[in-house]
Amino acid sequence: MKEWQVQMDGRYWLPEELKEGKNLQFPTNLWIRNNSISLNWIMRVPERFCLFLNKCLPKLKVSGRESFQSYCNAQYRWAQTSYALHSKYLDLEGKIVLDAGCGMGGKTTFYAEKGCKLIIGIDIAENSLESARAFAKEKQIQNVEFIHGSLDSMPFESDKFDVIIMNDAIEHISRPILIKALEECKRVIKPGGRICLEFPPWSSFDASHLYDYINIPWCQLFFSQKTLINVMKSMNPNQEVVGISSLIEQYQELNRITIKEFKGIVKKLRFNVVAIDLNMVFNLKFFKYIPILNKYWTRRVVGVLSKPGLITPQF
Repeated sequence: MKEWQVQMDGRYWLPEELKEGKNLQFPTNLWIRNNSISLNWIMRVPERFCLFLNKCLPKLKVSGRESFQSYCNAQYRWAQTSYALHSKYLDLEGKIVLDAGCGMGGKTTFYAEKGCKLIIGIDIAENSLESARAFAKEKQIQNVEFIHGSLDSMPFESDKFDVIIMNDAIEHISRPILIKALEECKRVIKPGGRICLEFPPWSSFDASHLYDYINIPWCQLFFSQKTLINVMKSMNPNQEVVGISSLIEQYQELNRITIKEFKGIVKKLRFNVVAIDLNMVFNLKFFKYIPILNKYWTRRVVGVLSKPGLITPQF
């Protein structure tokens, strides 16, 4: 294939060979027009449709994107909603608590204010933990520690914690280590202790985590991963970082767990199920009893699990 030198204005003047009708090959991303070839990223139909549909929908304003500090503050506010989902199942007063997958620690700090004897946040991202420690110090929280580690091999003795919290963590744990991470949670929780978790299943309207730019409900089901990534790159060419990674990186790391798969894992690991509830969009609770609708209208899966045993912490 013959190559051409790109001009500063992004155009190629046609060579004499093409004007004479000779058969030449050109890169597929070049567009012949008006005796010139313009550089043009010709998007496939799904990408164009995704962009069009996205422009037709109102843009969602997501808080906490300005800085690490603002993200910690946003997490602190979000924790109020997460805590409300589990509050009828537990009391953190005087408990030793683990926040598994604590991220930047905003939620951990919120839980610490609920009277925990001690709460430990663990996360694999050291940069997140630096922000978490700084945020807890700013809030003057004394009963909190942050530890670097992986959930599939936690540096704690068995039967250590009364409560384990995993909010918005399950969907970020890669498939190869998800079961091992939950086995570790079962090991370090006290018999009768509570593992409280909530996460968006892959069928949730916002499970893609791309809502900073793509506010199409269920976009991860309507469009392929390649289409969504290309659209994100066109809308966010500088790869904006949220927390410690870009939105595309966060999307690619999602394990796409479904409601059925989660229930299967819980059964396989022989947890005692205190509660598995479906938090519905617009709080339409009766939808959870209707097949198909309960799959796609679930906003969050809310679970409270326990390890079988004789010792039962008081909740």
